[in-house]
Amino acid sequence: MLFFGVTAAASLLLAGLLAARGFWPVLPFAGLELFALGVALGLNMRRGRYCEFISVYRDRIVMEKGVGEVEERLELPRHWTRVELARAPWRGHPSRLLLRCHGKSWEVGKMLTESERESLRLRLAELIAGGDPALATDRRSATKDIE
Repeated sequence: MLFFGVTAAASLLLAGLLAARGFWPVLPFAGLELFALGVALGLNMRRGRYCEFISVYRDRIVMEKGVGEVEERLELPRHWTRVELARAPWRGHPSRLLLRCHGKSWEVGKMLTESERESLRLRLAELIAGGDPALATDRRSATKDIE
C-alpha cells in the first residue's frame, strides 16, 4: 500500500504539473496507468497469500487450499492414494505433482520450484507409505502439514 501510495502521489503530481502547463491529455493516461498498477499489485498480493496444506493421518489425507481461508478441502483415503510427479510435455515447463486416487488426480505444489516439488513428492510418498510412526488420528497431536 505504501509503494502504491508513493507511486500514485508522484504520478499525479507530475501529471498535475503537466496539465497546468497545458498538457491536459496526460491526466487520463496517468489515471489509467495507476488503475493498471493497482490491479496488478492487488492480483500479486492475492497470489502471495495463497496456501496449500496437506495433512496425513492414519486413514486419510486432507488437502486444504485457499487465499487467507480454506476455499477448497478434499479428503482422500491414505492407502489408496499415490503420489506422482508428472513431467511436462514441453521442455522448460514445470512438472506437476499429483495425488491420484480412484482414477482421479489433484495437483498440489503449483507454486513450488522443481527441487521443492521433488522434495515434497519424496516426503509425501514416505508419509503415505507409512514411513512415519507419529501419524495419528487426532489433528492436534500429530498433523503433518507440508506447505
